Amino acid sequence: MIRCPFCNQPMVGVTSEDEETFTDLYRCGACQVEQAVYWEHGERLLSWERDPEEQS
Repeated sequence: MIRCPFCNQPMVGVTSEDEETFTDLYRCGACQVEQAVYWEHGERLLSWERDPEEQS
């Protein structure tokens, strides 16, 4: 089970439209962080959207 690195909640698998079989995408339901896992390289990339009200 993949867990969110920020809140430690379980992340839900997201099906992507791309046909990249070596990449899995997960989304945290609590903080909306997305994590792409490249199993072939052992690399994980995180992304999230900032709240527009927080930006100054």
